[in-house]
Amino acid sequence: MGETNGPSAIDDATGTAATPRSRPSTPYYRRMARKEARVREDQYVALSRLVQVLTRRRVVRSGPRLTENTLIRVAIDLLLERADRLAGDTESELRDSVLDAAPATPGWAGPALFEFGDEPGTAPGR
Repeated sequence: MGETNGPSAIDDATGTAATPRSRPSTPYYRRMARKEARVREDQYVALSRLVQVLTRRRVVRSGPRLTENTLIRVAIDLLLERADRLAGDTESELRDSVLDAAPATPGWAGPALFEFGDEPGTAPGR
């Protein structure tokens, strides 16, 4: 009589049997759904700057790189976590309803990037 193996794990990315230690051959970003979004210029600049600051501050340099898309996914997770707080009819009202405190100025200017201790063109922490 032949041996019968139990159900094997299937790797969703490749559709082939996966071993517990195997890694999918498809890069992480390729396993994501694509969604394009329009952002304001100030948001794009602040997001790009924040990625640079966080990349320089990384302790562990191995693993996936940080990108603007990484931060956008984190922001989406935060928004979805606070979805029950969403209220309003405009972008400004919706934003204010999920932020812990309303921004001091109209039109969000982004996080205080220079409080991270990294000025453009300098080494981190200087």
